[in-house]
Amino acid sequence: MHSCCLSGSGWVYWFSAGWCVFKTIWEGIMKQSKMRILCLLLTAVMLLSLTACGKDKKEENSNVMKFDDCELVYKSACIMDDFDGNDALVVTLDFTNTSSSNESYLWTLSETAIQNGEELEIATVYVSEDSFDTVIDSQFDDVAPGKTLEVKSAFVLKDMSKVEVTFEESFGSKSNKITIDPSTLSRGSASSTSNTGKNPTQTGSEMKDWWNGDWYGWWKMTECAGYYEGMDDSRWDICGVIDIKSDNTGTVTLWDEDYSKSNPMAEASVSLLDDGMGEHGTMISKSGRFTNIDLSQEDWVVNPVAMEVDDLICIDGYYENGEDEFYYEIYLRPWGLYWDELDANSRPAYYDSWYVPMIESGEYMPDSIG
Repeated sequence: MHSCCLSGSGWVYWFSAGWCVFKTIWEGIMKQSKMRILCLLLTAVMLLSLTACGKDKKEENSNVMKFDDCELVYKSACIMDDFDGNDALVVTLDFTNTSSSNESYLWTLSETAIQNGEELEIATVYVSEDSFDTVIDSQFDDVAPGKTLEVKSAFVLKDMSKVEVTFEESFGSKSNKITIDPSTLSRGSASSTSNTGKNPTQTGSEMKDWWNGDWYGWWKMTECAGYYEGMDDSRWDICGVIDIKSDNTGTVTLWDEDYSKSNPMAEASVSLLDDGMGEHGTMISKSGRFTNIDLSQEDWVVNPVAMEVDDLICIDGYYENGEDEFYYEIYLRPWGLYWDELDANSRPAYYDSWYVPMIESGEYMPDSIG
């Protein structure tokens, strides 16, 4: 009969063998645990990295504020004097209409500025000393779907402490905020807040950059029929922006006294041809619209060399809509140039009373005429 008791040497042997097996199993478990812990640590680090990246991305786009029917981009701010001589915070924004109908900034959003727990009053800041137009007037302009308009807001400051500006939907629940520190801002002037400036696109090409910028002039109708009968030689002042990109394609936007930059009379996609016809080339239309009719390829063919005066272009075309028709001629010069070498009949109607005073006071081209 076998005994259940181990002898001294046998016990030591089996204990040693058992310990080796236990140690091997335990080390395996610990290795697996360490691997699990290491994996968990690596996962945590990756999640933290992703979180940090997401935060950085959000901070990079913190100036973009999205709403149901529009998008707002905070561009800049400066300090200006209001009509009473008080310091005013003037905020510049890009307002993009993402709805399906014409909308204005003022109708779409409401704004509130808070400083030291108190709401700031809206400031009246005139664009020039001899004008009753204010820097916030573009808030009233209608913006077509998909289009962007630069607008400004102005608030009377109490001191130079931080200001929190809240933008809320007029007919919704979304809101966004920005915080501005007036103590870090420079002081601006009315002319420095203009929405437009010469040469919006600098391509490095002398030919392209000659076209780029703000233009001013006049246009007339001839050989009128239908609804326009009797309006031959009627004339209107007109403003425009030409923007040619480095690939020789671009846009032309025109508005007269009855329109505005945000609601233009004509918009065209154009190409600039280096066809050897003068140093400035030839600009042709590709598509677009003139008032309520479409523009097609080469409806506009504009070559400055055809003009007898330097820095003058003529855009001519034909309008036909049923029985309504007329020919039109649009004469433009870069904003800021005088028309002294042309007689009075070849100058815009508001040249002396409106245009000359503006350029002599250093004003940029406004978004509407008169």
